[in-house]
Amino acid sequence: MAISTKIIKQRIRSIKNTHKMTRAMEMVSASKMRKAVNRSLASRPYAWRALELLINISRDRVVNHPLMENRKKINSVLLVIVGSNKGLCGSFNVNVFRFLHDYVKSNSQFEIKAVTIGRYAERYAKKLNIPVVGSFVDFHEGIEVEEVRGVSKLVQQEFLSGSCDKVQLIYTNYVSVLKNEVINRGLLPVHPDNISFMIEHAGGVKDNQDRQSDKVESMSLYLFEPSEEEVLNLVLPILTEVQIYQGILESQASEHSARMMAMRNASEAAEDMIRELTLTYNKARQESITKEISEISAGAEALRQA
Repeated sequence: MAISTKIIKQRIRSIKNTHKMTRAMEMVSASKMRKAVNRSLASRPYAWRALELLINISRDRVVNHPLMENRKKINSVLLVIVGSNKGLCGSFNVNVFRFLHDYVKSNSQFEIKAVTIGRYAERYAKKLNIPVVGSFVDFHEGIEVEEVRGVSKLVQQEFLSGSCDKVQLIYTNYVSVLKNEVINRGLLPVHPDNISFMIEHAGGVKDNQDRQSDKVESMSLYLFEPSEEEVLNLVLPILTEVQIYQGILESQASEHSARMMAMRNASEAAEDMIRELTLTYNKARQESITKEISEISAGAEALRQA
């Protein structure tokens, strides 16, 4: 029985060490999640102004721009898939894979290609036999919008060259600490509804006061120099960058939220195991002591009778 108590004690010590790690990872993920949400909200004012500009330019006449061209027939679709580089984040990556699997299954009539962001996104695309046009795995936690320029240029090049007829962005939208959802929305051709959707869902659900302050203002009294076309040539590529950047920030916030909850659940499970093992250890120790006392008493009784 002494060996048994020793093994139980070692297990308790091992689980306590694991508990310390999961608690630390939970705290780190909570901090990173809040930073990612704040960065997501910080890009919102720029996106609103770009939306205002786009809506006001196209309000009075038809705007012709290659990035706003709606193809009559859709033959090829390019998916920009955002996943994570690391695991231990609960069902975060699994949900992306399931969504991607269902999308490929229901759109088998199209030729589907992918630009992946994150190692898990690349892994899932290859698992579903989706040709990967480009893979980006070097984005860090404090990513800036300029770092997304390479992804944006590749996506725009694929669309403008005719290699794909539309571009969809698949990412995990952060709603709250306990809820996130995989979103599939149009990236190219650029459309005001897509940008409006991105802004309204930035950083989770906003209150009515924030929504009231985010109204599109009229720019009918503004003059665009040198021309509206030149303004669009500058704004639309940057707007594409912002949308991809927004999707990455939302996914990072969702990833850290999922990891925080996974580590919290692991910590709680470790605490339950420690309590159960401690109870088992105490029972085994009590049994060992009782047995030793019984053996000593039996031995003393045998000596006395002898």
